Amino acid sequence: MTIIMNAKERDRILNALNDVQVDFLQLHLKRGKKTVFANYMARDKGLVFPEDVPSEEIEILLDEWILEDYIDNGFVNPETPCECGRPLRYQYIVKHKGTGTVRRFGITHFEEHTGIPPNLIKLIINGFNFIDYEPDELLYKIDTGWQIQNELPFITEDYIFPSEMQLHVNANVPLLNRQVKRLKLAYLATLEEEQLLRREIEVEVRSKQNDGVGEELDTWQETFFENQELPAIDIGHKDFVIAEYRDVIMKFLDQGISSTRVLCELLIKEHGASRERYSTSKPKIYPSVCMHLETLVKQGNLGLLHTKNTEDLYSN
Repeated sequence: MTIIMNAKERDRILNALNDVQVDFLQLHLKRGKKTVFANYMARDKGLVFPEDVPSEEIEILLDEWILEDYIDNGFVNPETPCECGRPLRYQYIVKHKGTGTVRRFGITHFEEHTGIPPNLIKLIINGFNFIDYEPDELLYKIDTGWQIQNELPFITEDYIFPSEMQLHVNANVPLLNRQVKRLKLAYLATLEEEQLLRREIEVEVRSKQNDGVGEELDTWQETFFENQELPAIDIGHKDFVIAEYRDVIMKFLDQGISSTRVLCELLIKEHGASRERYSTSKPKIYPSVCMHLETLVKQGNLGLLHTKNTEDLYSN
């Protein structure tokens, strides 16, 4: 259910917030609109990313327009005019990565000043409108005393949230409904994986017992990845193997790339990886890149921020 507050309700709740919460709500709009803009510009190029991939990482793959900033003055301000000269309350600042050109305008002049196709402009504006409703949802939840434990009882004190959700937690701001849904789906997927693993272990135990090997089975060989060279994994191109690009992958990780999907797209764009894709637009190199990164995690060279139940994100 979409929550839409009137100005009086909104101001009443805003006046009761602390500075950290107010700053968070303002930044949330900017981050949300930057992500919407980057995602739709990427989709126009055939690149599809989950919503938790940071806009900064998607923008690395874009060659044309990116949303630099979004300004809400709170009133129509002559200091923030459109390119046509009309004063604006809401100003969008976009930059063309190829030419360095910067444009400043209101939401109705996107097409005129950027040359972005009308159908894409419509998707971007619809995405912006969706983001505009989210602060009211957050204010309503703050006002009604929303608690994460009431909706997500499986969340523990040491739970590691995806980065954009952790920002909510740090600012003492509730999660959005779409974020709660993602966590629930991820939790259910984890339960399914654990049940499958338990069944596989039980089958292996019975197999070992039947072979006379013994009644006990080591749950995992912890030293499996120790003292081994990283394997040369074919990731969809006969001349492109992971072992030859270990340094390239680590370079991207050192630069702050945390999304496996973005890493795959960079390997395709800059290093000749196969461009083949599944029907979902996910690169066919994705599984093998995940295997390589999981090897680095097991070796202690990489940290897993959260799992592929949402989208693989790593930290170096």
